[in-house]
Amino acid sequence: MISLQKGPRRFSGPIIKQGSISHHAKKSLGQNFLVDGNIARKIVDELQISNCETVLEIGPGKGALTRLLVNKNSHVIAVEKDEQLYNSLQEEFASVLQLDLINGDFIDYNFPFSNKMIKVVGNIPYNLTSAIVSKLVDFRSKINFALLMVQEEVADRLAAQPGTKAYGAISVRLQLTAQVKKLFAVPPTCFQPKPKVDSRIVKIVFRRREPLAEESKFVSFVKNAFGMRRKMLRHFVSHYYGKAAIEKLTENLQPKRIETLAPEDIYALFSILSEESHPDERIDRVK
Repeated sequence: MISLQKGPRRFSGPIIKQGSISHHAKKSLGQNFLVDGNIARKIVDELQISNCETVLEIGPGKGALTRLLVNKNSHVIAVEKDEQLYNSLQEEFASVLQLDLINGDFIDYNFPFSNKMIKVVGNIPYNLTSAIVSKLVDFRSKINFALLMVQEEVADRLAAQPGTKAYGAISVRLQLTAQVKKLFAVPPTCFQPKPKVDSRIVKIVFRRREPLAEESKFVSFVKNAFGMRRKMLRHFVSHYYGKAAIEKLTENLQPKRIETLAPEDIYALFSILSEESHPDERIDRVK
């Protein structure tokens, strides 16, 4: 994997108590900086950090969360894509021992080679939420849980139930491996500049950390299936697997739509369709 990291750099010295960084938000990077101290403290409290834990912060920005994290006697890894912000953070936190500050894109970040589980936190750019969540799922074996600030609409998608409008491919992949819980809302007034939408804190606790069989193929399967979410399953199966594969579906399953199936049932459907099996081996374990 290509890494754009500059570092990591380990700092030494006393803990930072406060700071202020001047920086104009860049629309191209989806920057909306958290400026509400109460919300920042509430987020860090939700992490329930104990001594010597490792916390990975996605996009520290102007350091609203970072300043609190380094006071928790934890090892903090902060990945910042914006080089100007990285330089400002580097200057402000130049005396902090427990901070590794990295200049690079989190999507290209290589997780530490360690058996120690980490916690992830971040105010996520709205246009990159799906990519970032997919990255976390890919590296779930190293993550205790993630606490993300996302657009309210995105939070609905991540936690959506089958049969709802918000339920989609990202809902399936995430919920197959994790429990998703929506926490408190964060209004636009807590940011600078103010976004046009409400935000919400989402907690993602990974419970199934082992790799799924043919996981990359399953990701493509889910995307294709939800590309035909309004079609009955028999039409989707015929389109991607041929008409003969319809016989693998039970009669009650054929008229259903992918958007009505739970994540576990969608994975069961994928597993059977991917197997070299006889036409009379029907999918009878899908609800």
